[in-house]
Amino acid sequence: MHAHSRADGPSHLPAGLTIAGEPASDHDLTIEGIFEGQITLPEQHLTIGESARVKARILARTVTIVGRFEGTVTATGRVWVQNGASVQAHLQTPSVVLADGAEFTGSVDPNRTEAAMHVARYRQKQG
Repeated sequence: MHAHSRADGPSHLPAGLTIAGEPASDHDLTIEGIFEGQITLPEQHLTIGESARVKARILARTVTIVGRFEGTVTATGRVWVQNGASVQAHLQTPSVVLADGAEFTGSVDPNRTEAAMHVARYRQKQG
């Protein structure tokens, strides 16, 4: 095992963990626990796992939702809402995939994704 293996791999918030805050990462992130806040991953992929309960404002390249999510998502790539997911959200993304068996209540705006992401990156740099 290389010394950089853990630092170079995806980040993971396990089931049983409850966090509130504003994490940002240079790596993909998987959430299995309970999270409330803002998640900023402009170049990464976020996975909201089957056991996850997330209430957040998300900025990411792509997002996969398998668990429960409430909030807003701005994704420059795609948002996947998987079978078994329960989503109440406003999605700003050019592409959405809703699997059979997924629950989705909300809206999708494919037009202002890039502008929203530029604003998010600027705010992230400002601290």
